[in-house]
Amino acid sequence: MARAGIYRMTVADFLNYGHRYRIEYCFPAASCPPERVAQLPVAQGRVEEMVLFPGVELVLSDIEVVHPYASHSLGTTARLIVVVIEGRVRLGSGTKQHWLTAGQAYTVRLDERQVLDAYQPEGQRLRTLCLSLDEAAMRQWCGETFPTAPSRTWPLIPPLTLSIEQSFRSPLTDLPRRLLFQGLALQLLAQGLAPPRESIQATASPSRLELVRRLLEEAPEREYCLEVLAARAAMSPSTLVRRFKTAYGCPPIDYLRRIRLTLARELLLDGHSIQQAAHLSGYRHASNFTTAFRRAFGVSPSSLTKPSSLTKRH
Repeated sequence: MARAGIYRMTVADFLNYGHRYRIEYCFPAASCPPERVAQLPVAQGRVEEMVLFPGVELVLSDIEVVHPYASHSLGTTARLIVVVIEGRVRLGSGTKQHWLTAGQAYTVRLDERQVLDAYQPEGQRLRTLCLSLDEAAMRQWCGETFPTAPSRTWPLIPPLTLSIEQSFRSPLTDLPRRLLFQGLALQLLAQGLAPPRESIQATASPSRLELVRRLLEEAPEREYCLEVLAARAAMSPSTLVRRFKTAYGCPPIDYLRRIRLTLARELLLDGHSIQQAAHLSGYRHASNFTTAFRRAFGVSPSSLTKPSSLTKRH
């Protein structure tokens, strides 16, 4: 099992990948059929594939999307879990689609009745993890009567988010690396099979909720209050909290906290001091930041600033 290096991915590369996994790709920015623009660059970065167990495959992707692309999956799998670590992807089937953003996961069973459509916009760094299990693997892991719940979106718990981030950056190779991701796969499956919450599809006023979500995503360092956010969404604070929680799994202020702490974690991993990470992610006092970080991730910020903890990203 070799780790992939950085390389440019063209239309031809995507078509070859799609042929292997029964995925149809289209490229909205291309003015000609895909076969005539085979060398058009679509993305650049790393993609790593590994077989964790018989029937259990994992794909790690860390790419810069140069041109937008869409996909239509025709394959079958007993359980597919898609995790977005950074960036955003639109997922779903037919007209029932929604955006999956950093810190969220999507679970689905693919068969002749259930396909998966995805759209990845350009101009973003997109880091994702995809875990797939076939029928035999699901029976071995979950028993003969394994859950067959419909597709759903769910938020990652902070400790699992941190574990994924650390695994993504781990310098381990070969067997130690596979063992690392075997453990992570079990954690993902456990959370992915947990009883579902109210579906993200049930929300009303999606465009207004998306406006609030994008505001928090794009400027988490700013000061916000619930009343101002509710006014931006043209609804009462209580209605905003209820609908936002239905759509994204938590109230807007909790969502903001998660974004800030995720940003702070990235800054710490990149070598920033605790004071810098706190300030750049919207915390005015390092002590408050340290308390929130420990509560969310179960470790102190200082544990991520040690040179031995993780490999620094360049």
